[in-house]
Amino acid sequence: MKNKKQTRKRLGALSIVAMVTFFIIAGFFAFELYVISARQGSDAPLPSNFGNFIKNRESLENQPDKKSFSFAVIGDTRSVGTFERLAEKLRVLPIDFAVLLGDCADNATEDDHRYFRAECAEEFSMPFPVFYVPGNHDVNEKSFPIMRFEHDYGPSIFSFEYQHCLFIFLRILGETYPSQESIDFLNKMPEEHILKFKKRFVFMHIPPPVSSVFSSKMFDKSDELISLFKKKRIDYVLAGDYHGYARINTGQTNYIITGGGGAHLHEDKHKQFNHAIVITIDKDEESEWILPVNASVDIEDKIEKYAIERVWPYFSGNMLFTYTLNVFALLVMSLAVWLIIRYRK
Repeated sequence: MKNKKQTRKRLGALSIVAMVTFFIIAGFFAFELYVISARQGSDAPLPSNFGNFIKNRESLENQPDKKSFSFAVIGDTRSVGTFERLAEKLRVLPIDFAVLLGDCADNATEDDHRYFRAECAEEFSMPFPVFYVPGNHDVNEKSFPIMRFEHDYGPSIFSFEYQHCLFIFLRILGETYPSQESIDFLNKMPEEHILKFKKRFVFMHIPPPVSSVFSSKMFDKSDELISLFKKKRIDYVLAGDYHGYARINTGQTNYIITGGGGAHLHEDKHKQFNHAIVITIDKDEESEWILPVNASVDIEDKIEKYAIERVWPYFSGNMLFTYTLNVFALLVMSLAVWLIIRYRK
């Protein structure tokens, strides 16, 4: 009788361990299913109004004249919550289009861009055209070259006309990538053509070193580019990379540095904040206002990002290990179920 009690007591302890093990393994299988679902969701196509393709530009160029119009500029959006809060505010404003100034991905890999595209299809979707300037974190010569960026998002150097204003997009990515193609593109625009527009805007990722107010990465021929902006009478140069806000005026050109879209803020020089900028062009004036937002971390987005960018690549790249782990987990789960059933008998 005593031995039976001891045996049952041991079985009871084992059954508790078995139940805990069962739920842990069940949680593991549930997380695997979540990873698979997140990976499949990342295959969703980009919204039709996202990217630098001709059809997106023509959707603006073919519109009739308006008394005024507005557009938003957001730089360095890589985050898991902050840019989503900005997107929620922007999509309800009377905005004609938006420009992302680059560094929307973390490490310029296929899986980083998969997560970004999945968010664009859901949380980041906008009711107006969105253009995407490549940043130094968005492209990599090996893992995500410029050719791949342009395949997914459209050309990285282009221009379009809207409401008698000219919008020029350049590819400035630092010392690793030459700037000559962007300089050539700007040089080929005749002054008489550029000057016919009411206002002229340039968008780029890394800003030229025009002031000590912000930190700027070095890139080749930056002085030549600054001279070109003066020669072509560019009214606004909008750039990111510096995770904060700065505004500098040199002659006719206004330099606006806006990299507060969600990335960790650069506060080496001044206190900074997360934000987007909205610029309005009216008949007789132009104005700009800052749309601030508090930094935010969305736990669900953080888990989804981890699943797409880290877990799936590891499991899919180590299929033998993944298969062995699942078989072992299934065997242990079966043993746990057997122990629970035996104790209940």
